[in-house]
Amino acid sequence: MKYALRFALILWVTVAAILSEPSVAGEPPRATIPASHHQVLRAHCQKCHAKSKAEGAFRIDDLPLTITTLETAERWQKILNALNSGEMPPEGEKQLENEVKADLLDQLANTMVAARKTLADQGGVITMRRLNRREYRNSLRELLGVEINVSELPSDVGSGGFDTVGSNLFMSGNQFEQYLALGREGLDEAWERQAAATSQHKLRQEGEQTTPLLRKLHADELDARRRGDLWVKGVDEAAARSENAAIVAELRKEFPDESIFRRSWAKIPGAPSPESFGFQTGENNADKANRASRNFFLHAYHAKYLAQPAVDRGAYLTINNGGDFNSWLTLNVPFSWPVGEYVVRIRAAHTEHATPERRFIEFGIHPRHGQVISTHEVTGTMDHPQVIEIPLVMTRKHSDRNDRAIFIREKGTSDHIEQSRRRFNEGVKENGVGPEFVLWIDWMEIERVNDASGKLPAGIATLQIGLDDKSNPSPDEVRQAIERFAVEAFRGKAPSTTYLDRLAEIYQRRRTAGDKHAAALKESLSVVLASPMFLYLAEPTPDQQRRALTSQELATRLSYFLWGSPPDRELRELAQQGKLLEPETLSAQSKRLLSDPRAVGFSRPFVHQWLELDRVDFFTVNRAMFPRFDEATKLAARSEVYETFEHILRANAGLDDLLRSDYVVIDGVLANYYGIENVHGDEFRKVPVPADSPRGGLLGMAAINFMLSNGERTSPVERGAWVLRKLLNDPPPPAPANVPQLARLAGKLLTTRERLSLHQEQAQCASCHRKIDPIGLGLENLDATGMWRTDDSYQLFGDHGKPISGQKISWKIEPQGKLFQGPEFADYYQLREILASKSEDFARGFSMALIEYALGRPCSFSDEPLIEAMVNQAREKDFAVQSFLETLVTSEAFRLKS
Repeated sequence: MKYALRFALILWVTVAAILSEPSVAGEPPRATIPASHHQVLRAHCQKCHAKSKAEGAFRIDDLPLTITTLETAERWQKILNALNSGEMPPEGEKQLENEVKADLLDQLANTMVAARKTLADQGGVITMRRLNRREYRNSLRELLGVEINVSELPSDVGSGGFDTVGSNLFMSGNQFEQYLALGREGLDEAWERQAAATSQHKLRQEGEQTTPLLRKLHADELDARRRGDLWVKGVDEAAARSENAAIVAELRKEFPDESIFRRSWAKIPGAPSPESFGFQTGENNADKANRASRNFFLHAYHAKYLAQPAVDRGAYLTINNGGDFNSWLTLNVPFSWPVGEYVVRIRAAHTEHATPERRFIEFGIHPRHGQVISTHEVTGTMDHPQVIEIPLVMTRKHSDRNDRAIFIREKGTSDHIEQSRRRFNEGVKENGVGPEFVLWIDWMEIERVNDASGKLPAGIATLQIGLDDKSNPSPDEVRQAIERFAVEAFRGKAPSTTYLDRLAEIYQRRRTAGDKHAAALKESLSVVLASPMFLYLAEPTPDQQRRALTSQELATRLSYFLWGSPPDRELRELAQQGKLLEPETLSAQSKRLLSDPRAVGFSRPFVHQWLELDRVDFFTVNRAMFPRFDEATKLAARSEVYETFEHILRANAGLDDLLRSDYVVIDGVLANYYGIENVHGDEFRKVPVPADSPRGGLLGMAAINFMLSNGERTSPVERGAWVLRKLLNDPPPPAPANVPQLARLAGKLLTTRERLSLHQEQAQCASCHRKIDPIGLGLENLDATGMWRTDDSYQLFGDHGKPISGQKISWKIEPQGKLFQGPEFADYYQLREILASKSEDFARGFSMALIEYALGRPCSFSDEPLIEAMVNQAREKDFAVQSFLETLVTSEAFRLKS
């Protein structure tokens, strides 16, 4: 192993030149070591690593200095792995200086990343792919007017990237049955919707309907308490008798807790049974009697509720403390009601006791285990209640009893039982009884909404024959209906005569077998919905040569890019006329699509995947540490990211508003969470923030900070790496194997800065962390849920999660730092300014993400001219977001099939 030191030093000299040669736009970057260093390698390494003498069968003399093949890349990767693992230099040899080794690892790691991208480059080739889950769901919605659960379909994402990348969107033979079943489900729901198109359904529940039940519950509780007190008195009197002293002493020694002691009443001579006071026979009868006697606060809380002024005109929402009365109000939708669009209305008010944070209700389905669907601020007063309207789609999946139970509850009171108990106990401390009643519900109702226009979904409209079993169309009428439906499903492409003949034959066979008209028709149409022409975004190139997309193909590509769904009538008509091939028309149509509400089919999935918002659901927040960050707040925080991007997109504002802005786009929930006054209601809107506010831009958003934590503590490493990837377009290389983990320091009382500093003592850690950590530490003033703080602490815990006394450290946050090979900053605000000045880097990363998302393939060196064009043209318009999209849509890359 004597060669190790010489070999490592030679690598440090030679690898420094990798990627030093400038690359021409459109040509692959060359991962190259200049030939001038070849003699140095031969002089220092050939003795041990040449020809037959090569130790470990690793040769240097024939190692190519330009990485152009996988074999060469693997050999250089072995060198990188040996350095990272500490095998080289070996123990006993002089070690490389830490900074020198860190530089070497940094350069070689980034070179390997570049080499992998080059070797994996598709040269602009776009793989034919199936519709991903959301595109398939959206296509069925446009075609049939239904909402289908697609969660059982194959995953759309492989190793990172977007769900539009064709290499991930393959399809196996056994998936045909899945699509066939989902198509049938969609058609069944569409038929049901049409059959109930004009049906009227409305149900209201008055809030005061719960009051008689509560009066009886309270009376029963008081009676149980009276009986429980009598039983406790009887047991205590028996225990006090002198002749029972020895028995009682032994029992108290075994059961020191008073309530547990009373469970042993049967061993005390003369003690009465719980059954003799009306409690049910069973193992828990003594516990029930005990609770009935001791449950003072619940009794008092119920009595306080029944004394409220409007209890006979409505219901007050309560906080659950073991008794479920009015902690949520439910309305059960009858099973006989059809699928379709509904609206839920709630007439509500807040009382004089309602503090700003307690003026919100949560809405959802299935009160015990369902998710919060939406949150609504109650701005109405007892003198002037308001009516809140909430749209709701009922589908065939809502077949379970619980899936037909809609509920409302006070925000943050029932999604976490420990938090509910904490809030209840806080109320007891304040007034001796329990929390004040702050939300009053007059009534809640649900009504089915019918489309007054009578407009049919595109696919259903094409049939033009009767859909019920009373219809008896001729074979020609059926064939023509199937043909029109298939053309619509295939996005304007006409199927072959043979294909249509087979579909018509399926219909006739089903009729001959005894099926009625509707069932037979749905069987044929379900085959259409499982056909490759529907499931695939096909742009065939028989000669494997690049060609211009046809107008029809361009319409489909544009629509699925900006809507995630098929082209509408206007776009298809322009395609049929050939006008869509005109750059001006193409540009105008892209603007029209972006101004349509369906543009959320682009903005939501793109932003979600680009910014990695799936991380929001990686961790569960510690509600004991962060009681205000409940599910409703988390939902609003995630929406803030989408709504901000969509505001920028609609207003055609500058992309760098995501780096820093003097406004936020929030609703009442987030305004309350952030402490921004005079913002009320459920609508997200643009709100100015003070110049010294940490809000404004991605870094100040709660969702971004939360997803880069673990639900309890911040993660400077995750935050720094995310900023490098998403904001600076400078992603750190993947963490090497066998490096020391930061978790090894978890049991030590260290500040966050000390912990990261110790971690950087290892060269293989420092090579990446010297870039990552300064950024992450500069964001430490924002806690794990995005709230501002100036102090932090670290507590060691023992068995069962109990804090160890004296094992806690606290410190003032010191956010100052210096970017690696960059400027210094004193605090979060200066760091934000530095990052905001990197708008060119941000724009470049954004352009690369758009290209990958739109074209369904990884962005690579062959896209360099397009990236430059997107950034340059956007720069001329102050980085207006729509400029990026317009340049991409009108580019040759978008209009060509590769």
